[in-house]
Amino acid sequence: MRLPMQALIVFLAGVAFAEDPAPKKLKTDSPVRQKRIKEFLSEDPAKRTLALAEAGKWERVPWSEAAKKDLEVIRAAKFARAGFKDAKGQPVFRGKEVFKQNGVEREYQWVVPKTYDPSKPTPLWVYLHGSNGPQGTEPWSTWASSKGMILVAPASPNRQYWHPVHGATDPLEYEESFFFAYMDAWRSKFNVDPERIYLSGFSAGGFGSWWFSLRYPEYWAAVMPMAGGPPANWGERGPYEQPGKLGYWIWHGELDVEVPVDLDRKGVEGLKKVGTPVWYKEYPGGDHNTWFPKDAAEIGKVVLEVVEKERRILWPSRVVWCWDAEWYKVFPKSAPLKGGWWLEFGECGTAARIEAEYSGGNLYTVTTREIKDFTIHVSPDMADLSKPVVVQVNGKEAFNAVLDVDFELLLKRQEKWSDPKRLITSEIHVPVPASK
Repeated sequence: MRLPMQALIVFLAGVAFAEDPAPKKLKTDSPVRQKRIKEFLSEDPAKRTLALAEAGKWERVPWSEAAKKDLEVIRAAKFARAGFKDAKGQPVFRGKEVFKQNGVEREYQWVVPKTYDPSKPTPLWVYLHGSNGPQGTEPWSTWASSKGMILVAPASPNRQYWHPVHGATDPLEYEESFFFAYMDAWRSKFNVDPERIYLSGFSAGGFGSWWFSLRYPEYWAAVMPMAGGPPANWGERGPYEQPGKLGYWIWHGELDVEVPVDLDRKGVEGLKKVGTPVWYKEYPGGDHNTWFPKDAAEIGKVVLEVVEKERRILWPSRVVWCWDAEWYKVFPKSAPLKGGWWLEFGECGTAARIEAEYSGGNLYTVTTREIKDFTIHVSPDMADLSKPVVVQVNGKEAFNAVLDVDFELLLKRQEKWSDPKRLITSEIHVPVPASK
């Protein structure tokens, strides 16, 4: 009996998961892709795994109406998370979770507002504790709940610091995989709005807020450090250019003897030099704990205004990544920055710098220093994929071609973030031409 062509395609898609020593690329039609993508977006881990495995065998698809329809399936996806429930299945609004990452226990406290609806994306406020360790969630949870926000307060690996402290902390603890393990943990429990994740912290947590925002600015809608500062020895510019237009709101007491106010002053100056938006308040005569409880209400008001207005910058037109040789002298084992936003770089020197700008018209202009190769992550929200994409490197054309949609890449990115607004459909890997 002859099977209809459509049934045959579905059958072939179903057996595509069988082991094959030399698997062939499957030319799968759009309805089958859409079905598999819907299965990938489901809450069933087995279906997600199988769909991703099959996507690795699909042919790359030209940007056409069919490909657009496939992407619309992801754009329309609604990610629901049940959150925490008690033995009777009732929602629990406050608690602590302990989970293991690479055999090490991690812990975070959390509070969800009583208005929390797991079917709706909800803003998230991340609060990093000081060097005296996790101390609860007040008064932050009151502010968060008043705006319908989820609050999470994770514990750092040594329950003190969030960034390498010279002479006191092993930099290898700060490869930061632990922080993204936290992110995965609470994203799997709560329906987090990726457009509205806010980072803050006090004292050592203030340092942590600087640290994670300078290294990973693409994740945050705003940054609010209190009585902290950027790690010292980052040189004149260091990575201050990396946040781009990500906004900072910073507080510090003038007479702070535990964390010198000069650290935040220099950090604010560094951000302002490169055009990063900064709001800074220094309390005359204030010490390390100046706002507890005297100024908590004022800070809370500013925080709520920030939360009301600020959203994540999804596709900045200009991206800069740099590192400073001075940093390696102090923390030689620390992991170097390798980029973010829509730009990553590979092998590089100890004073690497890359600046990339998308000016429209499918043109990316890139300048580099001490970098041998880089990768541009392309989204249909940034480029017209029906036309060639051009990359110029240090004044010379290095790439010029029409890009196809790579569904395996697209689904892998969605598996990591569950973010229907951040669609990466292609990558351009560019070796940097040797200068003469």
